[in-house]
Amino acid sequence: MHQINTDGQWLHLFYQGEERDDGCANELSLQPANDEYRLNLLLSNHGFNNEPHDATFSLDQADVKALQKYLSAWLNDQQKSPSSHEADSCDQA
Repeated sequence: MHQINTDGQWLHLFYQGEERDDGCANELSLQPANDEYRLNLLLSNHGFNNEPHDATFSLDQADVKALQKYLSAWLNDQQKSPSSHEADSCDQA
C-alpha cells in the first residue's frame, strides 16, 4: 500500500510492506520549519518488532534547491525512458 497525503503544512508519503528493503512500513514527511527558512524532513521506519526508528533532517534553502534540481533531472530521465514503476498505484488524499 502506498499513500500520499497532506495534513496542513505536512506532506506524508507512506509505504506499508516495502519489499525493496526490509518489508516494514516506511514514512517520509516534510514540513516547513516554524521559525526559520528551513524544511523539516522526517524519515520513519518500524522495525521487525514494531519498534520505531526516526531520522530528522533540517534542510536549508540551498539543500532544497539541490534536491529540487536532482529530482527534476531524475523525473526528466524517467520521462525519456519510462520504467514499470510508473504504473504503481497510489492513494492520494
